[in-house]
Amino acid sequence: MKRSWNDARDEWLRKTSLPDELSLWALESLTKNEKEIYAVEGSTKGPAKDSDLEIFERLKSLKKSIKGEILNKENSLDELSLNAPNSYKLQVSVPSSLNYLMKAWAAAEGRDLSSIALQCLEIGLRAMKSKGSIPSSALQRYDIACERRIALAEINSAWEKYESSAFKAKVTQ
Repeated sequence: MKRSWNDARDEWLRKTSLPDELSLWALESLTKNEKEIYAVEGSTKGPAKDSDLEIFERLKSLKKSIKGEILNKENSLDELSLNAPNSYKLQVSVPSSLNYLMKAWAAAEGRDLSSIALQCLEIGLRAMKSKGSIPSSALQRYDIACERRIALAEINSAWEKYESSAFKAKVTQ
């Protein structure tokens, strides 16, 4: 094993451009599993080291737990919705002329109607944002959620990088 999780974690904290508060918030998703991380690290060295199969099973369980914690943190960002966090379907009624225009656009570009509708929604929201039509409190919540998603993506990447370098032979079995 090349380096410990402690070193990898500290390196990420030094290198990230995110504010400390945000970095530590994202790091909580792995902190709950640190005892197990260190236990797996310890099981790979010394005279009483575990078998490859045991280490692989512990890593598999640890990876699942960490991914679950990261997903829970990400889902907690969407506290605005009364629906389940994975329910993001939006149904909109549009006049028939707009529907026809979007269908023709989709056919002309060989795309799905839903991708055209999403593009229209994105462009419209960006235009409204630049004009100041969206309430600032909504934009603040949006910006915070974006920063937190970036923090979670970074800590997930740091974990995956550490995992692949530290347990290379064990993970690839």
